[in-house]
Amino acid sequence: MIKDLKGKNILLGVTGGISAYKSCELSRLLMKDGADVNVVMTSNAEKFVSALTFQYLTGNKVSNDMYDVSDPKISHIDLADKADLIIICPATANFISKFANGIADNLLLNILLATKARIIVCPAMNVNMYENKIIQENIMKLKKNGVIFIEPETGELACGWEGKGRLAEIENILKFIKKKFQNKTLTNENVLITAGATREYLDAIRFISNPSSGIMGLCLADEFKNRGAKINIIAGHTEVDLSKYDNYFKVDSADEMKNEIDKKLNTYSIIIKAAAVGDFKFKSKKKNKIKKDDNSFNFQIEKNIDVLKNIGQKKIKHQILVGFSAETEKVVQNAKKKIKNKNLDFIVANDISKKGSGFGSKSNFTYFVDSNGSVEELGLQTKEKIAKYLADKIEIMRQN
Repeated sequence: MIKDLKGKNILLGVTGGISAYKSCELSRLLMKDGADVNVVMTSNAEKFVSALTFQYLTGNKVSNDMYDVSDPKISHIDLADKADLIIICPATANFISKFANGIADNLLLNILLATKARIIVCPAMNVNMYENKIIQENIMKLKKNGVIFIEPETGELACGWEGKGRLAEIENILKFIKKKFQNKTLTNENVLITAGATREYLDAIRFISNPSSGIMGLCLADEFKNRGAKINIIAGHTEVDLSKYDNYFKVDSADEMKNEIDKKLNTYSIIIKAAAVGDFKFKSKKKNKIKKDDNSFNFQIEKNIDVLKNIGQKKIKHQILVGFSAETEKVVQNAKKKIKNKNLDFIVANDISKKGSGFGSKSNFTYFVDSNGSVEELGLQTKEKIAKYLADKIEIMRQN
């Protein structure tokens, strides 16, 4: 089994919060994934978890003393230089505030001021403390200086309150760390991702559309960004937030999406059309709302422009074009037709008739088809894994 963190030196800083016990599991999982973990504890952290626990879990001495005379090295400089990544889990309001203001009254804070490594902070505290203006200003101050934060979750807190402040799930923290160590293998790629559902309006408020949520588009954007690619997103209606990406543009209709894509079509090296573009539109759109007291109203629909086929017809050398399809029958057969008719390199064909697969879900039952007609059945996979699989395929294609 490949160890994603093999050979990585990770410093785990533990501060004095009730969720300090959860960092024991984090240290175990980091070790299991191949990392060498050194734990540094504050004196308050030791009131919740013993240093001996971490020593047994990691196989390394736990550091907690700024003036350890038994160590001939300058401990905070040595640990700061050695680390590939530093993660503070949990991080209390007190610790975050000290760090933001350059206070160095313990070993861990001294390390943070001396290191050149990336720093990830996982806050955990009472909801009122987390929402306090002073704490939020300190968090923003650290973010502006390059410190990465993994947002706390909303739920029942140890203090009895309900709200945002609970330490992020350990599995999510581990997943985030692993993404930070992914190889930046696609740094030369300028990627366009289309996402979400188009809407074709009948009048001022009524439209035809589909249930696409944009989840797949977000997973793709995150995966390709983690591999160093420049990300551009053109999206219809989504139920996820894509606005964190700077090059993000919203559209309504298929025509709007086609026109926006065409503006810079030749500048993209990879185009992934994950958007669910409607096949039909109304022949005419009424400016005002159609009143229900009208005796009758007739309308006509016509075929929409095929956005993916339009891209395929204009595709230039070295561009990689990927399509997505959603089918309820003859999934592979239809995918093979589309890959030829639309000049695609790959198509991700989803069988939305399967349980747990389809629009708005977190997974899809997927077949992966390439331009040679080769078919791989991935089965039911999370959309994150499908994005990773596609990125792996594109990496291999670029290497050949």
